Amino acid sequence: QYQEEIQELNEVARHRPRSTLVMGIQQENRQIRELQQENKELRTSLEEHQSALELIMTKYREQMFRLLMASKKDDPSIIMKLKEQHSKV
Repeated sequence: QYQEEIQELNEVARHRPRSTLVMGIQQENRQIRELQQENKELRTSLEEHQSALELIMTKYREQMFRLLMASKKDDPSIIMKLKEQHSKV
């Protein structure tokens, strides 16, 4: 049974020496760590961009609300509707 298992492992390893397999595994581990680091950096960058976009959209909504308020000063019902919409947002 031991010989069969050794034979199966050798077939899987394509009869490469152990040192070659270990070097391959080390290289894969390095690549995995680099990809994990890149993934972390990309996630941080995405969060920063989302935060900036939220800030921009909030400022845009406030500015549009003020503009609409200024243009509709004469109609109190529209002002009330705009205030309700703004408070919901």
